[in-house]
Amino acid sequence: MKKFYLLTMLFLFAFFTNAQVTVQGVPRNDIQGSSNQLNTTVATNINFSDIQYWVGSGTNEAAFVVQWNDSKNPDALVWGFRWNGNATGEDMLRAIAQADHRFFTLLYPGTQFGTAIGGFGFDLNGQNTNALYKNGNTTYPLYPVSGVLNTSAYDFDDFTAADAGDHWGSGWYNSYWSYWVKDPADADFGYSGVGATSRVLQNGSWDVWNFNPGMNSFPVSSTLTPVSAYVSAANFTNGYFMVNEEWFGHTNGSVNFIDNNGQVNYRVYSNANNNHAFGATTQYGTIYGDKFYFISKQAADGGDTQYTPGGRLVVANAHTMQKIAGFNNIGGGDGRSFVGVNENKGYIGASNGVYVFDIANLQVGSLITGTGGGGQYAGQIGNMIRSSKYVFAVKQSAGILVIDPATDTLISTIPGAFHSVVQAKDGSIWAIQDQKVVNIHPTTFVTTSYNIPTTKYLGSWGAWNAGSFSASSKQNVLYWINSVNSFVSGTQIVKFDVTTKAFNESFATIPGQTGTYKQIPYGAGLRVNPTTDELILNTTESGFGAHYQKNWIHTFDVNGTLTNTKTLNDYYWFPAMAVFPDNSLPAVSSTFPSQVNVSNASVIDLKAVVSDEDNLSSAIVKSIKSNSNPSAVSAVINANDELVLTPLASGTADIKISFNSNGKTVEKVLTVNSTASTLATAEAKKIEFSIYPNPVTDILTLKTHEKIQNVSMYDDSGRIVNAQLNNGQINVSALPKGIYIIKAVTDKAVYQQKIIKN
Repeated sequence: MKKFYLLTMLFLFAFFTNAQVTVQGVPRNDIQGSSNQLNTTVATNINFSDIQYWVGSGTNEAAFVVQWNDSKNPDALVWGFRWNGNATGEDMLRAIAQADHRFFTLLYPGTQFGTAIGGFGFDLNGQNTNALYKNGNTTYPLYPVSGVLNTSAYDFDDFTAADAGDHWGSGWYNSYWSYWVKDPADADFGYSGVGATSRVLQNGSWDVWNFNPGMNSFPVSSTLTPVSAYVSAANFTNGYFMVNEEWFGHTNGSVNFIDNNGQVNYRVYSNANNNHAFGATTQYGTIYGDKFYFISKQAADGGDTQYTPGGRLVVANAHTMQKIAGFNNIGGGDGRSFVGVNENKGYIGASNGVYVFDIANLQVGSLITGTGGGGQYAGQIGNMIRSSKYVFAVKQSAGILVIDPATDTLISTIPGAFHSVVQAKDGSIWAIQDQKVVNIHPTTFVTTSYNIPTTKYLGSWGAWNAGSFSASSKQNVLYWINSVNSFVSGTQIVKFDVTTKAFNESFATIPGQTGTYKQIPYGAGLRVNPTTDELILNTTESGFGAHYQKNWIHTFDVNGTLTNTKTLNDYYWFPAMAVFPDNSLPAVSSTFPSQVNVSNASVIDLKAVVSDEDNLSSAIVKSIKSNSNPSAVSAVINANDELVLTPLASGTADIKISFNSNGKTVEKVLTVNSTASTLATAEAKKIEFSIYPNPVTDILTLKTHEKIQNVSMYDDSGRIVNAQLNNGQINVSALPKGIYIIKAVTDKAVYQQKIIKN
């Protein structure tokens, strides 16, 4: 009997010693069982109240531990996970990988045992280089999306970390991750016979992933380090943004932020908004006021399973990246561009015209009459700019549309095949064609063309982007990228001096022009930093396919010298354009008076008294916000940005003037003391003066009971035009379309009125 008992014990000992081990539910004949794979008693140094970083929300709580055993400290890191309802170990893992951008994992989903966990990594040194090499291929690193890199085989041993300073462990045959679990009813940690997909969490559960490098076993550590909460970049003032078109068919649009320390913060909008994104093919972004407007061609990319789409227009807080609103429908067309008009209104450029956007109430309005038509790829709207008086919008094939933002009226179309439009430092408007730049007078719209001597402009209509045509706000110069033809980029950045009309067609060379696969600009490609006056050039690698994974951002100084290059994480970013924060308010000079005395018409040049450190000063919009005594003083701002004060009667008026620079506004009050003669009350009641029709096409009629002494007419640049009064009428049929000011002096008063000539 004793002999039989001994044989039985020896058999059981041999059985357990050589028992087949399962790794995440997968039977492994190559791994022999051992006692430390049954259970382990460990007294950890922390409990749930010590956990600092909790992911998710709900009443249930679980702890998630990763132990690398790689001699790098801290080693065994712990996170917390909260949820309601049912959750698995895989749910917890994925939620933490998505939330904590320092943590990343290698997964093989879809096996018969669920998702196999092949590797875990953690950015220990804060370099944000969560990349992996497969089979030593350092040319094309692989980057996790939402913290996860997927593979389709048990090839985990082939992966290494791009940053040797990070935690990383992966393997299946040469190393592997053992899975230890503990539920509230358990006294000890137990070795899990199932994988994370089948692991059902309980309130109070612990999951420990313990790496076995070289197939060597390590006990669960008694010393666990709570992970500090992940904090994404929150200061978006010192640096610039790069809006990304993103990989069509895979991800919706995104935006990265490059801070002044050179750190690239990826997908900052998604990080701030629980993995929300923009629409499909985000091609344009701009900051107006304190809001960031992102425009995408389509509302959503159906292939994106990682990020929640935001629509053709997404409005975010420019300081925090927090989402304010999103719009799938922007009038029926696809998105192209956006421009702020005033504090309460903007314009959306779409494939089917220009639409009004109510900034104050966050509503898409109606189409501006005359801006539609021509078809989605023959009459689409391109870039738009706001001068101090008008909005200039490029319309494919048609030309440059000139819109009066006071009335949302199309007042002129400058015909031509233009690609883009900008405003120079001196306030002049410039548009570009294939091989010429065209100066557009800002108020008369008269054009003057200058032929580009040898090169061409890199067009942007094929698959529309904002184009490289850019203006400096510090120098009176323009920049763009040349081309071989309308679809193939050249290698040079061209500089044009607005003052001297001189071209420099080799101002700077695009880097990376050696070897088989060269760097080429993508999207807008080129923008000018309004504060530093540096040029920001974004490039990708030619050659299609995997080459588009490689992207760079280059910085050039005012002399065309390359001063910095940043290499982005390899991914199909398809960068669209750089956008710069708006940190400064417009500043009104101390030379602007607080009080003036007028006895006849007086003029104050408002252009000379206001500026903006990080915006184009010539584009600052000046307007009269209020006039406390309009019967005493007439106050108007003419087309030349001059404040015209006309005394109408003796008295005092407080004139409040608003200066709007890119949506940021300051106001100044000017006290005007008028010494003009005052009309008797009874006589004043008899005064009647009107000008009609307005708008006018041919004959303008002036009606008054007073004796008209003289009439003057000015265009909106302030220049006098021919105006012959004949029996109370003026024939304006020969005048160009536009806005004019009529000034009529009677024996009792002076009248001024703006008219529109159709």
